[in-house]
Amino acid sequence: MKGSKNNLSRIKKNSLAIIITALIVLLCFSYLFFKVGNAEPTAEDESMPVIKISILNGCGIDDAAKEAKEYLINKSNCNLDIISWKNADNDMFIYGKSIIVIKKYDEKKLDHLMKTTGIQRKIFALDANTIEEFQIILGKDYRKYFN
Repeated sequence: MKGSKNNLSRIKKNSLAIIITALIVLLCFSYLFFKVGNAEPTAEDESMPVIKISILNGCGIDDAAKEAKEYLINKSNCNLDIISWKNADNDMFIYGKSIIVIKKYDEKKLDHLMKTTGIQRKIFALDANTIEEFQIILGKDYRKYFN
């Protein structure tokens, strides 16, 4: 009788060890899955090529385009090539809200740009002959995104 009780205790101990090991492995995989899944693409990430953008000041606030450009340059891992920044024509200072203008449609790049800037408003103005893939037109709310 005494030997069978000892065997039962050994089985319980082994089962408990297996369950604890499985939980630890599950927690490790869960951590890695969520950590990797939420990581932003980096400049070294070949799956996200550089995105060519231009920045237009559509709100009339002095140096708004320059501020936005400097903010994006200083932001790490944004993968943006800012090819131009300037004030829009005086009659174009009408934008209350910032907007992304899509010149060459690429859903992955658009999603990355929207996450990087926080700007969710977008319009399509497709143009195969342009250098930039997207334009950011700054509205009076631009400091909400570039500050």
